[in-house]
Amino acid sequence: MVNGLYTAGAGMMLTMRKQEVTTNNLANAQTTGFKISRLVTHTTVEAKRDNDQFLRQRETQREDDVHVDWQNGPMIQTGNQMDVSLRGDGFLAIATPKGDRYLRSTSLKVNGSNELVDPSGSNILDSTGNSIRVPGQKTSITADGRVMSDGVEVATLKMVDFPKPYSLREEGAGRWVPTAKNPSDPDPAPIPVSSDVQIQQGFLEGPNVNSVTEMVRMIAQLRNYEADSRVLHAVDSTIDKAVNQVGKV
Repeated sequence: MVNGLYTAGAGMMLTMRKQEVTTNNLANAQTTGFKISRLVTHTTVEAKRDNDQFLRQRETQREDDVHVDWQNGPMIQTGNQMDVSLRGDGFLAIATPKGDRYLRSTSLKVNGSNELVDPSGSNILDSTGNSIRVPGQKTSITADGRVMSDGVEVATLKMVDFPKPYSLREEGAGRWVPTAKNPSDPDPAPIPVSSDVQIQQGFLEGPNVNSVTEMVRMIAQLRNYEADSRVLHAVDSTIDKAVNQVGKV
């Protein structure tokens, strides 16, 4: 009976963690370039006989990993020529105080120093890892990533990819950070993008989040939590009667 308490309690904790992941998906249903996540769990069932040769089973559930679904989101035409998105596998590189970060899609701006930046003010990097200056009045991006200022090429966007399966951590606002799965391993290094990767100017990549699906998933998880809670209370009540009532007879 006591094992039932542990099993139900572990199930409730895992369901709470799943709800956190699902809530994050819903919260980013309008975030450019966002990718949904799923919690991967691991269940172990241990069976062995005790001293009286009774078969005892114990089930252990734990969080294994958070899996990111890298399926492309919908391409949304904005009509703004400063909106860019990648078609194909890869990322655009930006410079932040914490180091380089990577985006699937962004809205470009020109700051007071005539540098190309993202909405947060982080510099967009060129193929050499430097910031991009656009001295002219009209800026455009070609399909192969060349930055044109008043019709003159001034730089090429830094487009990179990473070894698959991706080992990237979401930082928020559609940004990704290469992070090794094991702390002792080096972080993944960027590699060149495939030759068929293109820049889509005037488009943003929407999140690959289906809000209805996520809401249904959240409701199902709530029902699972309630079911585990009822099991926990039932086992607790049974133990209480066994200790405080049966023991007095």
